[in-house]
Amino acid sequence: MKREQISYLLQQYLEGKITDNESALLVNALQQEESEELELALQEMAMASEKDLAYRKERWDDMISGILHTETKKRPVRRIFQFAAAAAVLGIIATGLYFWNENKIKSATEATYVKNDVAPGSNKAVLILGDGSQVTLDSTGNQTLRQGSIAIHQQGGQLQYDTQGEETSITYNTLTTPRGGQFQIILPDGTKVWLNAASSLRYPTTFTGGERKVEITGEAYFEVAKNAAMPFRVKMNDNATVEVLGTHFNINAYADESAIRATLLEGRIKVMDVVLNPGEQAQITADVKVLHQVDTSAVMAWRYGLFNFEGQNLKEVMRQLSRWYDIDVIYEGTVPDIVFGGKMLRNINLSQLLKILEDAEVHFSLEEGRKLIIKPD
Repeated sequence: MKREQISYLLQQYLEGKITDNESALLVNALQQEESEELELALQEMAMASEKDLAYRKERWDDMISGILHTETKKRPVRRIFQFAAAAAVLGIIATGLYFWNENKIKSATEATYVKNDVAPGSNKAVLILGDGSQVTLDSTGNQTLRQGSIAIHQQGGQLQYDTQGEETSITYNTLTTPRGGQFQIILPDGTKVWLNAASSLRYPTTFTGGERKVEITGEAYFEVAKNAAMPFRVKMNDNATVEVLGTHFNINAYADESAIRATLLEGRIKVMDVVLNPGEQAQITADVKVLHQVDTSAVMAWRYGLFNFEGQNLKEVMRQLSRWYDIDVIYEGTVPDIVFGGKMLRNINLSQLLKILEDAEVHFSLEEGRKLIIKPD
């Protein structure tokens, strides 16, 4: 991390203006430098009184100067957020700040104004009914819709279907999330589905016959209700099909990704003619390739409010940001060959996240019209 970026975080800390996210970034910077002295000094600083701030700031400046002046080249892999390790030290920071000066602890949602900044995504979607009518959904909604004997309850960021009588006709609804949106739905059979940004789920309002079949685009996580007599099938992008009986799995089927990825967390699924066991992932292109012992926590990061940047290049990272922040990414000049690592929170403004990524040989500029310009640093 550049000297001025670390200095900024330290200044925020010293003045009691640091947010939870900035605290995590500071811890990450200290860990990057692999300096035990810095971590010990940070713990000591947390217990400092206000009258010591000027002295502490001088000490930090001297320490950072001595450590960073020898940095001569950038590393190819960037550890953006060492989640577990940072969380442990973050607890020390939070506790120290409380005793240091309680009234200086700032809300994690408080941030300095940045021109053209973009807020993170939220719970929002559009429900397209069988007759073509549309219902806008967001996290504040609380309503009940009816389709024949079917009741559709919305409570916040979740839809739930309730069959109140025998339904003779089959109607197909579609739940679609825009860029910058996510939503959860409980289908008529009790299956739970979480939709990531820029995704869709097409499904019948009641399941009949010998199968339960739905279609998706984008990314979705499924917890399928068990029913051995009625297999659950997921069709992806008019392409491959996943067949399950009762299981937990994630499907990433964005059209702009290099492959469709089906990852199994629990139970068993069949992708095309290939059976997966827990911890395995099927990558679907012209054929099916199976990866064993996949890091399922990385696959599920989005479901738990995180970005996963592990092993991803700049364009792959930007595709995640484009969907979640509803931005258009424009590259000027040669795209740097950078590989990132780690995880990052999804509930922060785009400007906060870009402060970290700018360490990676690139410069970002947020322009009007939700445009992100990327130039080599």
